[in-house]
Amino acid sequence: MRVMVGQFGGPTAVLNASLFGAWETLQAAGAETLGVRGGARGLRAGDWLPLRGAPPDWLLTAPGAALGAGRQALSPLEIGQVARRLREAGAEACLLMGGNGTMGLASALAGAGLPAVGIPKTIDNDLAGTDHAPGYPSAAAFVAAATADLADDLRAMAGFEDVRLIEVMGRRAGWLAGAAVLARRHPEDMPQRILLPEMPLDADALASDVAALHRRDGSVLLIVSEGVCATDGTPFGLQALDAAGQTRVLGAAARRLAAELRRRLGLTVRAESLGFLPRCLGSAAVARDRTEARALGARAAEALLAGRQGVMAAIAPRQDGMEQTRYLEVPLSEVAGRERPLPPGMRDLGPAFRAWLQPLTGGPEKRRLRSLP
Repeated sequence: MRVMVGQFGGPTAVLNASLFGAWETLQAAGAETLGVRGGARGLRAGDWLPLRGAPPDWLLTAPGAALGAGRQALSPLEIGQVARRLREAGAEACLLMGGNGTMGLASALAGAGLPAVGIPKTIDNDLAGTDHAPGYPSAAAFVAAATADLADDLRAMAGFEDVRLIEVMGRRAGWLAGAAVLARRHPEDMPQRILLPEMPLDADALASDVAALHRRDGSVLLIVSEGVCATDGTPFGLQALDAAGQTRVLGAAARRLAAELRRRLGLTVRAESLGFLPRCLGSAAVARDRTEARALGARAAEALLAGRQGVMAAIAPRQDGMEQTRYLEVPLSEVAGRERPLPPGMRDLGPAFRAWLQPLTGGPEKRRLRSLP
């Protein structure tokens, strides 16, 4: 059996572990494995390479995308051309690692007659059908740790810097920005506010809130999801059209909000961004995340080898007290192109969200405040 394997979208700290799991399983079954270079671009260009022998161990710990990833929309015509080209190359099936857009591509290839199975991946965690996606736990742990350190730094700058806004990835879902809630080490700790795309923001109310927090605490730390919107649904961040002609948020929400707060309040306001760090720091990867990424790659390959195509390998919803990860398969039709925002019951980032998140990241960092009485 000849199988095409590709990585799509943005990389993560554990995406290569999924490649390892899939490659290892296919190799053990005697399948011929070809890696697609550069995600959708490589699919369209027919750019692939043979993956021979056992996968190298470094894939288990290396961040990034060993095959190359990236985003590029394919039209229905191009998808049909890709499916035909793959069949002409002798491909009998394909494994695609990515988010909801990639699952849409996998579903379309399956509809064009090429058996396909999906492997979930996204630090935004906005993929339907799975309790969480590989890449998210490591990114969430990094956001929590970075927030704790930035809070200490801001506290040290009290009297010089009044307000700091930290932007975190997440265009339409606040799972990643919400992870900053685990940075709180005691009731008075930062951040005081976490701004989510699911919770429309009134600029007047925000300014009043920040002014009150500054009077009370002396400095204010805000975590800003890049897709945070005004009450009319307009994103605060910059916008542009992607290759499919759909609007997407490019960032700068924190910078724009900082300028607005500076103008309204006359305070010293600084905007920063964690940028791509949550998705590329292999040194910050969580062991559980690596294990699950590898297992999902293997599970997807097993499904393909058994003739179960048109599905995505996934992580089953966790119940209270459940420690061991359970895996399942969901139809691509149920996840393709679908986004999963934070559910209403978790948008306060309270006990329900923390109880769900802490086992994935190892919980909040335990250390004492670095200041004297």
